[in-house]
Amino acid sequence: MGNTAYLILTLAWGAPLIVLQWLIGLDMLLSRWRVWLPAISLPTLYLIGVDAIALGAGIWAVDVRALSGILLPIVNVPLEHALHFGALCALAVQTLILWHERTRLRTRLRRFGRLLRGGWAALRAERDLSE
Repeated sequence: MGNTAYLILTLAWGAPLIVLQWLIGLDMLLSRWRVWLPAISLPTLYLIGVDAIALGAGIWAVDVRALSGILLPIVNVPLEHALHFGALCALAVQTLILWHERTRLRTRLRRFGRLLRGGWAALRAERDLSE
């Protein structure tokens, strides 16, 4: 195994944002899984394929000292590249889905803000007023 710095930095860059999107819009994203699954996986696979071609043809090269040394089978693309492409596609697609659901998301975020400011009592009071 080689260096894991690039792997750690890639995960540190993408994972918190993806997790945040899932925390605030899990139900919205899950209800649209037929949209995001191909919209994330197909471009990710395309980018991995293009990367494999470019690396194989010597169009660009990577410094193996900065990588973990883990290569995807068959295409010989570094794991870090694949994770980067996947995170990039996931962030773009999930952002567009959440943007489409922005009215519901805005209401949810307002309620979350009230919860942070006033605690559970503020949410209970709001619910009691609406009933």
